[in-house]
Amino acid sequence: TPGSHVVFTCTGAMEPIIDRAKVEGVLQRRTMMVDISVPRNIDADTDQHPLASVFNVDDLEAVVAANQAKRRRVAEEAEALLFEELAAFELWQNSLCTVPMISRLQNRAEQIRQQEIQRAVKRLNGLTTKEREVVERLSKGIVNKLLHGPLLHLRTVDTVEERTRTVQSVAEMFGLSDEQSSSD
Repeated sequence: TPGSHVVFTCTGAMEPIIDRAKVEGVLQRRTMMVDISVPRNIDADTDQHPLASVFNVDDLEAVVAANQAKRRRVAEEAEALLFEELAAFELWQNSLCTVPMISRLQNRAEQIRQQEIQRAVKRLNGLTTKEREVVERLSKGIVNKLLHGPLLHLRTVDTVEERTRTVQSVAEMFGLSDEQSSSD
């Protein structure tokens, strides 16, 4: 019909019921014509009309196939991203076994730092509050810089075997082996 934007056809006709000659002079605006019948109701020459865009079952199947292929690609990309995130999560989850060692190492370093601060403060009689704060910040900075490498290594070891060896090595290096058995 002249005022339509979209025309669907699906009849039991054995031959096309619409062709270019029939739409000539009738179409007044761009019209999409969708022929979902088999055999076709819209003749192929109708698509030659400047205001007609004709689609049939084969076109729709091609669109469906293209959309399915696109969805498959997107699904594969999503799956790859999911596996990547899963690997990162598993790495993080496996690294949690190093948390007790990290905590013991930090606690031991803080304990030593406080002991040394107390000793130094006794020798440096008459420190003002501000001077004591400077000594505290200085000692914390030194401890943090010394522990940065070992803590980073503990957090980033990949395999379980490597992680176990690293935890044991750190425990031995910093004298934490006895603490492990007494705190567990």
